[in-house]
Amino acid sequence: MDDTPPEQAPGMRRLRFADGLEHLFRRYHADAFLARMRWSLLVAAAVFLLFALLDAISLPEPVRTQVLALRLGLIMPTLALAGFATYLPRLRPWLQWTASAASLVCGLGVVGIIGVARAHAFPLPYEGIILVIFAVYFLTGLRFMPAMLCGWVTFAAYLGMEMLAGTPGHVLLYNAFFVGSANLIGTAGCYFLEYAVRQHFLSQRRLQEMAEKDFLTGLLNRRAFSARAASTWRQAQREKHAVGVAMMDVDYFKRYNDHYGHAAGDETLRQVAQVLGQHARRPLDIVARYGGEEFVGLWYDLSAQDMQALLERVRAGVAALDLPHAASDAAPRVSISIGLAYLQPQPGEGIEDALRLADMALYQAKEQGRDRVVCKQPQGPGSTG
Repeated sequence: MDDTPPEQAPGMRRLRFADGLEHLFRRYHADAFLARMRWSLLVAAAVFLLFALLDAISLPEPVRTQVLALRLGLIMPTLALAGFATYLPRLRPWLQWTASAASLVCGLGVVGIIGVARAHAFPLPYEGIILVIFAVYFLTGLRFMPAMLCGWVTFAAYLGMEMLAGTPGHVLLYNAFFVGSANLIGTAGCYFLEYAVRQHFLSQRRLQEMAEKDFLTGLLNRRAFSARAASTWRQAQREKHAVGVAMMDVDYFKRYNDHYGHAAGDETLRQVAQVLGQHARRPLDIVARYGGEEFVGLWYDLSAQDMQALLERVRAGVAALDLPHAASDAAPRVSISIGLAYLQPQPGEGIEDALRLADMALYQAKEQGRDRVVCKQPQGPGSTG
């Protein structure tokens, strides 16, 4: 486990982790801020409706017609579509783009509303731009980069509109100063908010690793294996794929501890765990320390022949460590016995059924002299690998 403090983690200051971790962070961020994004869109819609009501009461024609067209014909449908998108699971990875587009439409729409008022010499306040900018940075759930892009593009569009409208220089200077200051505050605030969210994400991952990892070997612990294996088992049931579940035991390990000492025993378990980890690199492969000198593994969607060949490589890899074991009756060096349950999960069955079958195969491997792989399948006799 990486013990680097969250504030010193690579990518923290640039708000960008390495690709794999960044992908996990973005999924975490999307889930954590989904409710906020929905509420912000609802609040924005309510505010724009209230302003539309105010416009309908207070604005003269033809300003009223054009302003309401922007509010009700452009901004409100955009907010409605963005809100609808948050309820479509397949669009979840694109919500930052969706919310960014909606935020930008709102910002540019307000710029357009002010531009309409300027064209008709109506003194409509420019402060609506500042409201939109603060909402983009602090309310929408946007990450730093898309929020900053929306904020500063809106600012640039506002400056361009005021210059085209012929706003006097001293008025434009003060307006630009306030809108620009709002962007600077929003940029800094949004950066520190995302920085804090990334710190929290890393802290949660470290706590999760501490809860799931075996402190000695670095593999998953028994509880974490049970949770992940149950999920993979259900996926195999849905997709009708076979799984291989293996129970593995270091041969005569109590004798090893008695002969060489517990410190040597711990180091041996660590090296055996490294061998297991080298043979479980696919996303759905799971290996864990089950307790003491016993390990457990699950491999997804391999043929029976490939599964047995893989476990033979595990057994050979442990043998290749060439760790002397003078007290073993199985071999002169540390060895491992493996019981494999190979099956396609059926309705009504659970991972516990596979573990029982694997434990029976492991018992047979020990009965047959240890340092071997034995496979059992529900509809066939056990066979020695």
